[in-house]
Parts: sequence; structure tokens; C-alpha cells
Amino acid sequence: MTPITVTIDDGGLNDAVNRAAALCMDAGVVHRFSIIPTGTCVPAACELAMSRGVAVSAHLDCCSGPFLLPESRFPGGFASWALRAGRLMPLLRSEWSAQIERLLGLGAMVTSLDSHRHLHHLPEVRDVFLDIARDYRIGTVRAAVLPDRMCRYPMGILLNGLGVRLSEMASRRGQSSATWMLGFGASGSVGRKYLEKYMATAGEDDMELVMHPATEAVWSSGQPAELELMLSDWFAERTAR
Repeated sequence: MTPITVTIDDGGLNDAVNRAAALCMDAGVVHRFSIIPTGTCVPAACELAMSRGVAVSAHLDCCSGPFLLPESRFPGGFASWALRAGRLMPLLRSEWSAQIERLLGLGAMVTSLDSHRHLHHLPEVRDVFLDIARDYRIGTVRAAVLPDRMCRYPMGILLNGLGVRLSEMASRRGQSSATWMLGFGASGSVGRKYLEKYMATAGEDDMELVMHPATEAVWSSGQPAELELMLSDWFAERTAR
């Protein structure tokens, strides 16, 4: 049996995501709930995870907002962050610390870290990310090492390289990450055919499967179908620990 951690991302983003997560938790197919601290339904997401006994990851946001600190002004995407990252690091450190504190203040036990749109993989951002994990004694981080890096997105090749580097750096600090991250090549529209192919590619190594189910389309028309897949007997059998 392949060691697997099923994570639902964007917890607290809105009610449609939280409702889907609740259904999946009740079905016993969720191991981690990644909560975005800037979402509109964060208190409900924290309560949901705590009441179901599901581990919480902080889905740190530096591109969507609204941010927690009034002075926080950040670019919206990977390319613009790559150009401006250097001068934003002190503010990013404060904003991300505030985001973790918000989850902790709502009673969540944060045991892992990742970020919205994988921006923590950028080199300067990565250093702040790993420092914050150390400061809060969070031992697990997400590294986007992709068995599906050639699947759909040319950017996957770049992200995979950054993920390998992040994984190596985290390991030297005593922080762990899954060997593979699955879901990037079909984010918001993961289907059975995709999983059968790339779970086989990952082999017997441990993996984190990142899913984005919702009871209605939030940012992808495929999110309700992801929810349906996660509630199937096939998914429960394939992802059982």
C-alpha cells in the first residue's frame, strides 16, 4: 500500500470548500486540511478540522488577500513575485507570521506549512518560509516534487526543480516533506484516470495528494467532480492508509 496523505487545499476560502471538506472528512478520506488564513470562512474551517480530528496545514497567502496586516501589498503571481521578492521579505515574514497566529488563535494545531499557488518555492520566499516553519516548530512542509511535471503545464518543469531544492533544504533543517506531490497537473479537475496513472508513476514512495473539492465551482468547473470522486468507494480504497 502506497503511503499517502490526502490534503484538501483552500480550507476557509468560502463555504463551498468547507462543505465539501466536511463531506470528505465524514467519509474518512482526508488526512490534512490546508486552511488559507485570508479566507472568508476561516473560523468555520478551523472548527471543522478540530471537530473531525484532521491535521491542519497553514496555506500561507501572499498573492490573493485580503491580507491581515494593513501594510501588506503583494503582487499577484509567480512571475511578478520573482521580480520583486527581495524587497518584500521583511513584510512577508510579518504577514505570514500573522496568518499562522490567526489559525493558532482560532484553536487550530498547525502541523505543516504550504502556500497558495506554491509561491513558497521561490528562492527568497523559500528562505522565509523555512525560517517560519522553524520558528513555529512546524516539522512538515510541502515540496512540489512532481511525478506529473510533464503532464499539462510547462511551468511544472520549473516548479519540480524548485521543489527538489526545497525538499533538500528542508531535510537539512530537520523538516520533512513527502517524496512526491500529486495533483498539480490537474489542479481543480483531478479524475480517476489521472490518479491511476500518476500514483503508479510515484510507485511505493510516500506522496501528498492535493485536492480542491467544492460543492459548487469556485475557480474550476471540475471541483464538484473532484468531490464526487473523493466520495467514491474507489477513492476510499485507493487512498486508505
